[in-house]
Amino acid sequence: MTKSIHLTLAAVGVLAVAACASGSGGNGGGSSSGPVGVVQIAAYSGDQAFEAQFSASIDYPALYAVNHGGGVLGRQVSLIQVDTRSDPADALAAMGKTLATTGNVAAVLGPDSTSAATLVPLLNTRHLPMMIAAGEAAYDRSSYAYLWRDVPPDPANGEAIALWAKRQGYTSVATVFGTDTGSQGDLPGVLTGVKAVGVRLADQENLTPDQPSYRSSVERLLAAKPQAVITESDGPTAATFFGELRQLGSLLPIIGTSGTPSDSYFSPLRGAIGDAAFGTYFRAVVVGNPVSNPAVAAFNADVLAVQGKLSKPVSQWENNSFSESGYDAMITLALAMDAAHSTDGTAYNNDIMAVTAPAAGKEIVYTYAAGRAALAAGHKIQYIGASGPLLFDKYHNSFGSQAVEKFPANAPAVVVGTITQAQVQALNG
Repeated sequence: MTKSIHLTLAAVGVLAVAACASGSGGNGGGSSSGPVGVVQIAAYSGDQAFEAQFSASIDYPALYAVNHGGGVLGRQVSLIQVDTRSDPADALAAMGKTLATTGNVAAVLGPDSTSAATLVPLLNTRHLPMMIAAGEAAYDRSSYAYLWRDVPPDPANGEAIALWAKRQGYTSVATVFGTDTGSQGDLPGVLTGVKAVGVRLADQENLTPDQPSYRSSVERLLAAKPQAVITESDGPTAATFFGELRQLGSLLPIIGTSGTPSDSYFSPLRGAIGDAAFGTYFRAVVVGNPVSNPAVAAFNADVLAVQGKLSKPVSQWENNSFSESGYDAMITLALAMDAAHSTDGTAYNNDIMAVTAPAAGKEIVYTYAAGRAALAAGHKIQYIGASGPLLFDKYHNSFGSQAVEKFPANAPAVVVGTITQAQVQALNG
């Protein structure tokens, strides 16, 4: 299933929604007229449909920034949403249909972990630059020329979690992960990291999502006596498990992966254990390096500008490191097109590096509008985003430090610690 939304700015300065223009055949990315199509690949239905909230927190603020800043090459950007239905075969069929029927597709946000294996080869063959949200280690040294990733690989997030657990003085932890593909992505890194930092794995529970009870798993965990629980699952699964944990024993410190911070996870869990306990026990280690720069202020302003499109409370998206990384990805793609004077992937793919890499004499910019203006004036630029500098390596991977956050009710996340890229890399020798 595909949905298409064309965001433009009305004269009064608010977002208007209209149907996206579509063409016949091909991706049409090199067309010189009409809207510039950017595909967002995500699970809008199925057991991983919580992704839709994350996608919205990226797409709408970034589209607002680009279109409000003048558009790519003076053209508005349209968002084309492709639903993976939480299934790789469905994702391939939906993407194939989109490419066959929709014109002017110039770039892709995604695919995710579930659909990457089937979609990355297709998109690369079609010369479509993609900013993937898949954390699998298979893409750490990718040979796909059109694949880019500005978030840490899943093992890096898992290893950062292990480092945080060690820093807190825990000597024994348990893991509680959903058995779905998206939840399992961080688990290998957690297991590797726990071993590397010398923390004992007391228990490992893998939960089939959305069961009415996990009593036997809770009892095994309690018998193992861990000092903390490292976890990722969907929200209802977490609510059932930790609700029963509270009933049968007592809550423990909970460390969530970067896949947990969203209201679809927080709201059920808060309901099961209570706001006070959630504030006391829950922390998450999230992708992205917490920074304070003009790009962060711009991101937060853009979030508020489109808050009607985002799930409530809107405060969950302000200063959200994962959302900031995706927002930066969209702006980077747009600036690369401007730099190349083309929306054809074969023409602008190398400019993704050109607009983000540091170099003497480059003008540093923190917003799309500033970058577009600098390029129009003939300047070379380095875009530094809300997640910090995007320093892509030769494999097109960029990731920096990771934030440890707590989440007050109805307020933005609060950073309580940082795990650096160097600390993660040191675990691997």
